[in-house]
Amino acid sequence: MTAARLLLDTRSWLAAACATILCAATAAPAGAEEASHFDFGGVQRTRYESIDAQFRPNLSTSDRLLALQTSLLFDLKLPKVEFHGELLDSRGQWNDTGSFVSTTIVDALEPQQLYVAWNLDGALQDGSKSTLRAGRMTLDLGKRRVLARSRYSNAPAGFVGADWDWRAKDGRELRAFYLAPMRNLPADSEGLLDDDYELDRSTRDTSLTGIYYQLPPFPDKSTFEVYLLDLDSEPSRQNLAVATADLLTVGARIYRNPEPKHWTYEVEPILQRGESADAFGGVTRTGLDHDAYYVHAEVGYAFASKWAPVLLVQYSFATGDKDPTDARIERFNSLFGDRTFEFGPTDIYGAISRTNVDMLGVRLTLKPKPRWQTMVNYADVRLAEARDAWAGAGWRDPTGASGTEIGRQLEARVTWAAYKNRLSLETGVTHFDFGRFPQQTAGASFRGDPTFFYTALTTTF
Repeated sequence: MTAARLLLDTRSWLAAACATILCAATAAPAGAEEASHFDFGGVQRTRYESIDAQFRPNLSTSDRLLALQTSLLFDLKLPKVEFHGELLDSRGQWNDTGSFVSTTIVDALEPQQLYVAWNLDGALQDGSKSTLRAGRMTLDLGKRRVLARSRYSNAPAGFVGADWDWRAKDGRELRAFYLAPMRNLPADSEGLLDDDYELDRSTRDTSLTGIYYQLPPFPDKSTFEVYLLDLDSEPSRQNLAVATADLLTVGARIYRNPEPKHWTYEVEPILQRGESADAFGGVTRTGLDHDAYYVHAEVGYAFASKWAPVLLVQYSFATGDKDPTDARIERFNSLFGDRTFEFGPTDIYGAISRTNVDMLGVRLTLKPKPRWQTMVNYADVRLAEARDAWAGAGWRDPTGASGTEIGRQLEARVTWAAYKNRLSLETGVTHFDFGRFPQQTAGASFRGDPTFFYTALTTTF
């Protein structure tokens, strides 16, 4: 891919930069503190989920899940080096053969993070902060739409590789990384339902290379960032029919955070070019020209009142495939992004994803008391392309005769920090009023409008 030449030197440059910068790490500045420090802690989250009128086909009409996530964190800090480890245990209870289960719900007893980080403060510029990590890790990038550690998913995605993060005193930030995605295991339904243990492995012949840069804040406190990601995935040696991908993703984001009596806004367009694969009619085709994009835009106002309300109007559009029979694919690939903060809960729900979607919504956030937060969101959800699939359920009408109207989603959430940084309770409910597309595509198997509920208790120690 010609455009990918912009990233061809990134991997070798990052390796050379690591070698050069590490030389600076061996010599601590005069007066540096020599004491070491060891921390140990953990987080335990128990979340109950239920859904009535499951919209996914071939599953029970109603479903429930007790999602258990326990994380143990180890951190050893030396004057210039830090060793960090995280043991994560993600399990699903109360589900059965008719339940929805996936590798984002179950990943038993896994070393989610295990890396060494070098403190490189001042190595490239006086007063700068810089860290180089190498090993197994999780990663958040920007607003987290294409690369993130999901806050809601019971078993988040992980990577192995190197990540360099540099920050200047004026607010500039530069980041470069080379990662191999980890594959959560087991991946078969029986193993997931039984919470079987299997050590995760890195995805063979797949790499993610990226560069991120953030400018200093503008006078009006707006922030601008730009990023470039190269995903290179080759066919599996065990299964040559597995989809390949060679995608260059270019994105930019400008935003201003809410402040009382001020307008807030955010705009993030993302372009995607390259080659990918697609399955249609039981046939997988590789080497398809990939040409897709995504855009998010929102505007709002933060009121100066007792409950600190922030009202937002939000719009998201991710392209879908226009013609499933041609040699092109226009379906946006959300890579490793998080969607909960924008489209609602995932796990056994996950009705909306960042692909083939056209959504307009209104969101209201409130803080009734210092330890209470609430959110209400109403959205009109449609397909971007009538002939492409609705990714949330897998339904598809290749003729396009069912239209694009998925329906209207209403979501509400309440969070109570009972003990600051120690104990919190979160409860949410989401209802989807289905429109023409789900009703006509499902036909006689249509089960009605789904309602999803969850409540989570999180303890930090």
